[in-house]
Amino acid sequence: MKPRWLLLGVSLICVLVLFPAAALSQAATVNPGCGTATIDGRVGTAEWANAAELPLLEYLVGSSAEGRPQIEGVGPSQAQTGTAYFMNDERYLYVGAILPDAESDVPNNPPFYDVFMVVAFEDEPVGEPDAWVDCEWEATSCDDPEDEGWLFGDEALMPDYSYGGVSFGHWVAPHENCWDGTTANGVAFDWAPQGGGGHFEMRVDLQNSPLNNPDSGEGDCFDLRWMLTYFYGVTAAGGGDSVAGGWPDEPVDQGNYTGDCSVLCLNPCEVEFVPEPGTLMLLGSGLAGLGGYATLRWRTKE
Repeated sequence: MKPRWLLLGVSLICVLVLFPAAALSQAATVNPGCGTATIDGRVGTAEWANAAELPLLEYLVGSSAEGRPQIEGVGPSQAQTGTAYFMNDERYLYVGAILPDAESDVPNNPPFYDVFMVVAFEDEPVGEPDAWVDCEWEATSCDDPEDEGWLFGDEALMPDYSYGGVSFGHWVAPHENCWDGTTANGVAFDWAPQGGGGHFEMRVDLQNSPLNNPDSGEGDCFDLRWMLTYFYGVTAAGGGDSVAGGWPDEPVDQGNYTGDCSVLCLNPCEVEFVPEPGTLMLLGSGLAGLGGYATLRWRTKE
């Protein structure tokens, strides 16, 4: 074998070792961008510029026996009525949403309101990729560990009640909602009115919250089962209306829920990438070898 061909082969091996095949990476429906958000209830264009997006579809809102609004399903058109945003950094998952009021049903900046955002998830242990994409509730009772269910951020200011905060609740296969509503540790929520609609922001600690199985590393995934945003605003005189947007196109706790979900895979979001000395030596050897091959080839032509 000619020296230049041997040199070329060794050099290419050194370089290619650094670039694993793309086929080994797992495809995902939602790939959050890298970024950090301040949880102030305002989804800023610059702050959320790297976030992945999902459409929020128009949901119908009815009334419960107590008179409280209740999500019934999707609107007849299933039109997009808002946008959800997802990104993560080394420690947190950030979920944002903008829910406009396209038909001007809700009073602008109402003095009384009820607003919430729900994120339902199935959190599988790291290292079990088959389970990440099964879109199935694993719990069989409300006593099962809190690694699946819903994170609920809520704020209300109404004449007869005032409350808010973040809570966690279970869902049990196939459609039972345990409504345990315990405080969600490691979760922050805020919102801000925007015309007749609203902005929503949630931050979830990936180590100290119910969503604590994934790490912020490439390929760590979980099922994003359901997302819902809701805003109800009324005037001092009592007039008003609501807007609601969710994904996918039916509530996860309804009897006809088909199990649709997204798989959300966290991105490795290191603050700074510093190559290890061995990596630098390997890369340098490969590049130097390629340079040597080019020199030998040039001399051969002379």
